[in-house]
Amino acid sequence: METELQAVGRGASLAHQVFIQRDYSDGTSCRFQVQFPSELEGRVERSLFEDTVKTLNDYYAEAEQVGGRSYLEGGVACATAYLIFLCMETRYEKVLRKVAAYIQEQNQKVYAPRGLLISDPIQRGMRVIEISIYEDRGSTDSSLGSSSVSGSTARSPPVS
Repeated sequence: METELQAVGRGASLAHQVFIQRDYSDGTSCRFQVQFPSELEGRVERSLFEDTVKTLNDYYAEAEQVGGRSYLEGGVACATAYLIFLCMETRYEKVLRKVAAYIQEQNQKVYAPRGLLISDPIQRGMRVIEISIYEDRGSTDSSLGSSSVSGSTARSPPVS
């Protein structure tokens, strides 16, 4: 995590976070909403954001596909009292590793240069995609009084 934060910049502080909720319109399969959050306006292009979420949704759909390999993994697992998983990675785990690599790549190439950081949904129990928005410390000091973040602002006490 430290390397991703370094990509955002050492002189940046967390301004606020945006959460992309799960989309349950097609049942309980792991899908996230593609709706563009207003908090990201002017920070990242709508098409880049939508492509990222659609790609994540495609990866999760791939992970949840049931086929011959899934049945074979289940059969071998039962036959070995699940000890096989001590020396073998499941197809689902392989896809989750691909998701983590994709998120890291997107953070480095697209989001970190824009002061954003996407967290892996597995860190939030696959409930949300968390996007952290960072501000330069120099620019937040001058805009603290005028910007509201999730209903709260950080203000310095009045000078007497």
